[in-house]
Amino acid sequence: MEYMMSFVRAAGMFLVGLVAFRLMGSQSVGRLTDFDLVVVIAIGAIIGDGLADPELDFWILLTAIAGLVLMQIAVSFLSMKSACIEKLVMGSPIKLVEKGKILMNGLRRARITRRNLEQELRVKGLTGPEDIEQAYMEPNGKLSIIEKEGSG
Repeated sequence: MEYMMSFVRAAGMFLVGLVAFRLMGSQSVGRLTDFDLVVVIAIGAIIGDGLADPELDFWILLTAIAGLVLMQIAVSFLSMKSACIEKLVMGSPIKLVEKGKILMNGLRRARITRRNLEQELRVKGLTGPEDIEQAYMEPNGKLSIIEKEGSG
């Protein structure tokens, strides 16, 4: 009977987690903001605690997860309404290249090396920064490139 209850509890926590993530909106892991990632980790920890400790009240765990989901939804909504909150939660792009010149200050802020940048450029089919008008490290960690006119 104890095994059956563990299975039912695991299935219940799985469903709660699934519903929570569906309510938060479907974003790929690569597009999660820092805030979203913290919420995902916290929900995972609550689910893990609920599975590891059968003494924890299921409804308290459910309430904690619901609170995190509501907070994530509220912050997402406020981010759409306020540029200040959006910048605080989502971050802002960091300029890495300007008119073919690598901006070392941008690399430091993005915490990437010149070699990492050059590797990303090669992956995108570019030979070097001289082909680029501007390049940014986006808040989601992806590199955005605006090529110079006549390049490529």
